[in-house]
Amino acid sequence: MKFILLSCITLVTMFFNSQADPGGKAGRLLSTSGGCGDCHGGSPSSLTSISVISKIGSFTVKPGTKIEMTAAVAHPSKLAAGINIGVKSAINSNTNIGTLEVVAGQGLKKSSSELVQSAPKNMTNGKSEFTFTWTAPTQEGIYYLMATGNAVNRNGGDSGDEWNFMQPIQLTVTNTTGIQESSTASVAKMYPNPMLEYSMLDYELQESSPVSISVISTLGITVFSQDLGMQEHGKHNVGLWGLHSILPTGHYMLSIQTRLSQMSIPFIKQ
Repeated sequence: MKFILLSCITLVTMFFNSQADPGGKAGRLLSTSGGCGDCHGGSPSSLTSISVISKIGSFTVKPGTKIEMTAAVAHPSKLAAGINIGVKSAINSNTNIGTLEVVAGQGLKKSSSELVQSAPKNMTNGKSEFTFTWTAPTQEGIYYLMATGNAVNRNGGDSGDEWNFMQPIQLTVTNTTGIQESSTASVAKMYPNPMLEYSMLDYELQESSPVSISVISTLGITVFSQDLGMQEHGKHNVGLWGLHSILPTGHYMLSIQTRLSQMSIPFIKQ
C-alpha cells in the first residue's frame, strides 16, 4: 500500500512538472491562441509586463537588415520568467516574417520559426531580459513583433504564475532613402529607474528632428504624451518630475519618437 501511494505521488509530481514545461512553448502569441492560459491560468495578468528595445533605437529598417533587440519580462514579485517571441505578417496572422535567431548565452532557443526560453530565466531587479536578432525580409512592408511572457514563482508547477501578452510592435521595412543605418535618437536613458520625483530622460539626436514622448501602460494605453517640438542635433535632457505624482504604482514604457525612429524604455513607478 505504501508503494502504491508513493508511486501515485511520483506520477502527480511528474504530471505537474510536465505541464509547467520549463523549456517553453511556441505558438502562444496571438490573442486567439490562449497565450499561456492552458498551463498557467486562464487569463493574462496586468502585473506581468513585456517590452522590447531595439539596439539601434528604431523599429524601421531596410530590407534584409539584421537588428538586435532585447525583450524584458517584468513582475514585481516573481522569481523568473519565460517568453515566446515571433514576428508576424499581421496582428491576427500566424504567418512568420523574416528570421529570428538566438544570441548565445541569452537563454533562448528556436522553435518553429519563433523563439522561446530554454529554461526559466532568473529575474534581476524585477525583470528577465532576453536578447535576440531579427533579419528583415527583402520585401518592404509593415510587420508585427509579438511576445508573450510568463512570470513564474519556481514552485515546480503552474500554480501562482502570471502571464501576459505584449502590445504588438510595428516593424517597418522600407528602402526609403531617409532611413539611416543609425537611428535619429542613438542614445536614450532614464534615471533613476525605478522612477523617483526627480527622474530625468537623457537622449542624443544624430540630426535635427521633431521629438515627442509618451508613457504607455502594460495594457497598451497611452497615459501621458508630450510634444517637445523641433530639436537640434546633440544631447538633450527632460525632467520627468510631473509624471511621478500622476502615475499609479506599476510597470510602464517610456517611448521617445523622432522623425525616423522610436525607442522604448521600460520603467517602474514604485
